[in-house]
Amino acid sequence: MRPQTVLAPEAPLIQALARGVCPICTLIRAFQNAMLEAPYRYPAVSLCNFHAWSLAGASPAVEAVRIFRSMLEESPVRSNSGATGLYPCNWCVALREQENEKLAEFAREMKRDKFRGWVTEYGTICLFHGRRLIKILPEPEAEVIRHILASNQKELERQLAEFDVKVRRGEKGGAGVLGHIAEFVVSQRGLTR
Repeated sequence: MRPQTVLAPEAPLIQALARGVCPICTLIRAFQNAMLEAPYRYPAVSLCNFHAWSLAGASPAVEAVRIFRSMLEESPVRSNSGATGLYPCNWCVALREQENEKLAEFAREMKRDKFRGWVTEYGTICLFHGRRLIKILPEPEAEVIRHILASNQKELERQLAEFDVKVRRGEKGGAGVLGHIAEFVVSQRGLTR
């Protein structure tokens, strides 16, 4: 992955465009990082495994204590509700809403010739977000996304073949290609599909 400048979670999509990374994943990652850095802005009484461990390991302790305390107070054990079902992760829900907003923004931007031209030539998008965009875009723009996905896949296959040769020779380094492929096939880490 190429180093990215730090983006505000509310940054416009145009600021997240960079060759080699999915702009939607980049903005979702920025939003998720903002949750961890300032969890008091993102209330939660239910977190998934990934976000609970992220809160425990990466957030300011004072905020983690506050959120975990509220989770314990709301737990079915304490409330005697008898409910044992799964509760949606508040942060995953917020991320999904943010993701949907960024997909809609991407679709709006595709109507602009300059944007569409840039993403056609240089754009990268993960498979998950590409498939979602294909479903919501009209056909000429959906074809652009198909082209981007095919180009991205071809380039990743080339990089993977080169990496495989290096690994078989015992060389170390260059494993960033595995991260690129992981992002391409599953999108932003930490979210379940």
